[in-house]
Amino acid sequence: MNIKYCFIKEEYFKLHNDYINMLDAGNTLKQSRRSHLCLCIESNDNNFLIPLRNNLGEDLRKFGRIGHSIPSEKRGKAGLDYRYALVINDNKYLEWQNERKIPRSQYRAIERDISHIRKEFEVYLNGYIKAYKKKRVNKEPLYRVSSLINYNQELKL
Repeated sequence: MNIKYCFIKEEYFKLHNDYINMLDAGNTLKQSRRSHLCLCIESNDNNFLIPLRNNLGEDLRKFGRIGHSIPSEKRGKAGLDYRYALVINDNKYLEWQNERKIPRSQYRAIERDISHIRKEFEVYLNGYIKAYKKKRVNKEPLYRVSSLINYNQELKL
């Protein structure tokens, strides 16, 4: 399975500065320097970009799974955060990583767990879609801070 990592160009965040529930809102430089795992979910014809955070905390909370733990030696609580996934289907906003930007141990963990990550994210995504259709996104703790709220058109909602 081909695993892609990218940065999102600052231009994207400037163009979409009205989006809500975004990581590092208002700091486009920081937003554009965060590593993202690019997952192409073919069932929705969308490119989902899942941010790697230094401090994800517990990936499984009492209200559900928010991400996937990918600790490193220096950042024991790092992980992929499904809540802040972005949908970017235009590659002009993506800067593919050609050199290693995260610790080798994190790359290995993602390679090892990629099928689990994909399944977990699809469960999260399907749960978001279901909550949206029931008008419960703002009531469900798992989805009320989700960046997916900005991509309802791409999700055909």
